[in-house]
Amino acid sequence: MNHVKPTYIQQHRHIAMLTYPDCMLIDVCGPMDVFNFANHALRQMGRVSPSETSYTLTIVAEKSGPVKTSSGICIIADKGYEELDKGVDTLLVTGSASVEAAVQDTKMRNWLIHMMPKVRRMGSICSGALVLAESGLLNGRKATTHWMYCDEMAKQYSNIRVEPDKIFVRDGNMHTSGGVTAGIDLTLSLIEDDWGWEVAAGVARAMLIFMRRPGGQSQFSSYVFNEAKTRKDFRDLQAWIVSNPQADLGVEQLAERMAMSPRNFSRLFCQEIGVTPAKFVEGIRLEAARNMMLQTDLPMESVAANCGFSNAEQMRRTFQRLLKTTPQEHRSYFKIAG
Repeated sequence: MNHVKPTYIQQHRHIAMLTYPDCMLIDVCGPMDVFNFANHALRQMGRVSPSETSYTLTIVAEKSGPVKTSSGICIIADKGYEELDKGVDTLLVTGSASVEAAVQDTKMRNWLIHMMPKVRRMGSICSGALVLAESGLLNGRKATTHWMYCDEMAKQYSNIRVEPDKIFVRDGNMHTSGGVTAGIDLTLSLIEDDWGWEVAAGVARAMLIFMRRPGGQSQFSSYVFNEAKTRKDFRDLQAWIVSNPQADLGVEQLAERMAMSPRNFSRLFCQEIGVTPAKFVEGIRLEAARNMMLQTDLPMESVAANCGFSNAEQMRRTFQRLLKTTPQEHRSYFKIAG
């Protein structure tokens, strides 16, 4: 019997992650692990030979050796960035909760500017976008970063179009991502660009993560990040709303539950939580619908009814306005990822 020798695609890409003291460990390891899983997936799928590594991964810092991250765990930089004078395929800048020192590092910024013409694509994880912004590499581009830094970036760098509700943003060959785990979403999109949807989806399945979170999805939960500041009774009310999205959650009904006048209740709710009762309820119902579509195969009318929307059309309009997608598209993303 004649055996046909498989034809492999020869495609090698060098990925460099720029790190610095007090960077976030997950900002480094999350994306690098995704690329490493892609190496395994490509071999298992027969896209490259069993001995080939498609992505070569290099940790870069001011000098080679240990770099202490914000969690206290040290990572080992393979090279000092001045040793990496040759071009690489992809250069990513990690983020940090105390990114200010990196932003002010003139030597590192100059190296990034020097490397920009030598890379096919450049990007950032989380607050690493501020380093790129200070280097002038995001001028005239769309970009995002961790939601805590979006306002700062928009005010300080007026020539950057900041998109705070995006998990990641691509503008030409520049890629920026939102907070922390959004770096994993960004890396999956880079792998999809390189090898197609099938490989990226295989990586997502292997890592038990979503292939793609919906476009325009806010970086944070409307419930977790709008918790009442001081009053436990309002936090209890929020928890009740989360558990009962299908209930009548009008201002009058909620005020009655809190034994307040509607006017006083609305004033205190805005003061404690930072949004109107209607906006908060809408966000909770939206999240409830997203979860229900992931966990069940119920038709859209049933999902809408169970989550407090008057009908499927109202739910669709809410999805389009807040998430820039439709319920059907949202469900298909998660079903494919699953």
